Amino acid sequence: MKNDIDALIHDLKSEPLDRDLQNLEAEVWERIDEGRSIGLNTSTGAVAAVGRFFATPAMSRTAAVALAVAIGFVVGLFGAPSPSYSSGLSVFSIDAPYAPSRLLR
Repeated sequence: MKNDIDALIHDLKSEPLDRDLQNLEAEVWERIDEGRSIGLNTSTGAVAAVGRFFATPAMSRTAAVALAVAIGFVVGLFGAPSPSYSSGLSVFSIDAPYAPSRLLR
């Protein structure tokens, strides 16, 4: 097996074509026009085909960002720590009203 790309291309160029490529561009444009005539390019947001909708990349990115924001909002709303209220008897807590550091002020 050859590993040299130049030799592979040279061998391929020396072989005859196995199909006629004369009308390739015309056939491609024909297929594009057929797709337009049946309504494949009617909307920028989605392409309707047989009752299903296929999202475009921009629409998919927008939906992904919206979902990420919604998940972040829910997690931030319910996952935030609630403030802890200290009692007056908690001597070693930060907010202890009767701690020596508070009494000396």
